[in-house]
Amino acid sequence: GTNSSKNMAALASSSAPAWGPSVEDKLHSFTEFAISKLEANAEGLTDGEGDDYAELVEFVKGLSRHLKNTASAAGAELKGAIMAAMAPCVDLRTEQPGPDLSVPSLRACLAALLALTPPPAEVHPEPTLHHDEVSPPNLKTMSLQEAVTYMWEVLDKGNRCEWGEEGFTCNLQNKGRYGEFKDTCKNPLFDWVNPECPFWAAPTTKAFIALLDNYEREVGKVEVITREEKQEMSRFLDALCRTKVTRFVFEYLKVHGRDPRAKKMKRLLDFQNLLNDIWFAPYRRFKENDSSGFEHVFVGEESRGKIIGLHNWIQFYIEEKKGNIDYEGWVGKQDSDYSDDVNLVSVKFAWGHDRKDVEEKPMSTMLCGASVEFELGLLTLMFLAGNQEGDNHLNLGSEKINVKCYPQRSRMGTKVQAAYIEMG
Repeated sequence: GTNSSKNMAALASSSAPAWGPSVEDKLHSFTEFAISKLEANAEGLTDGEGDDYAELVEFVKGLSRHLKNTASAAGAELKGAIMAAMAPCVDLRTEQPGPDLSVPSLRACLAALLALTPPPAEVHPEPTLHHDEVSPPNLKTMSLQEAVTYMWEVLDKGNRCEWGEEGFTCNLQNKGRYGEFKDTCKNPLFDWVNPECPFWAAPTTKAFIALLDNYEREVGKVEVITREEKQEMSRFLDALCRTKVTRFVFEYLKVHGRDPRAKKMKRLLDFQNLLNDIWFAPYRRFKENDSSGFEHVFVGEESRGKIIGLHNWIQFYIEEKKGNIDYEGWVGKQDSDYSDDVNLVSVKFAWGHDRKDVEEKPMSTMLCGASVEFELGLLTLMFLAGNQEGDNHLNLGSEKINVKCYPQRSRMGTKVQAAYIEMG
């Protein structure tokens, strides 16, 4: 590459300044987000069609969950004020509807909630960031392809776990037999992972790993989120928003977002609320609140005796190391060049050692070595600025890839049902 691109990569690999919004700032930004979401859905919640009250109850339950996540680190006085402000519409302890629940009453409650905290002092509360990196001069004319290339080759260059002795290596061994419950591979997929690689000490990696044991694997079991898990989620989103990749995605979406929610964003906190809503807010797959986009894509689920989701290499490696995942061979199209820094594998595996015949995943493609912020940033970018329902064909390094997106639509806003990379 040119000297200028090398200089940009060197700059991008330097550590980003700290970013840590206060609970009050988070609460104010979330309340603005909730008001905007209510106004976008108000007509449907009062149109007299179907059971409007039941839909309003569902709406306020989702709102209360997100609110409790946002305020999980608040002091007792602020928590008491939040509960009092919302009491006419919802009991935040039980998530049960309050005595005056209606759209006008909910508007009034949210207005009271907004009045509890001042607006964040700055639209961009991180002025010391290298602004030209996260908002490059050509941002307004950047295509999706150019954005992805910039994320991969410049912003995320120093964040990955690279192939080789310093990072990791895979042993693909034999081809998996499609439709046969037979393990053709004696050894694990990951035959070397260097625990001393700086990747494992990165704040996003550590915060991501802390989330992986927070979910019920079986679809149909309601996810119960503890206070500690809410704080882990908050820490992960904070760590994510400190990265240059995530900040760039935020700046790009403000200009190029196709989803109307992206165009409304002003502050990085607004993006954090949207990330929480599309990735972490639970939805119904078979039962109420039994799934979420993050759980499906990054953790994996069991549905009707089959493994679904689980497209993340970190989760795969951790579960394989524990002895829970049995690698059964490579399948389909594979990476054309393992000497570059794009390391894609398409694999077949069983997850869990009992009843293996019904706990297999016939094919999953993973971008091995990728940072959490790049992978989540790429999928979010395609979901909010690309084709939200179907294919997004791209080049990544020397590989042709396709980012598949599937939305979970409802009156309460579209969430990620699934989003993953496959060979193009």
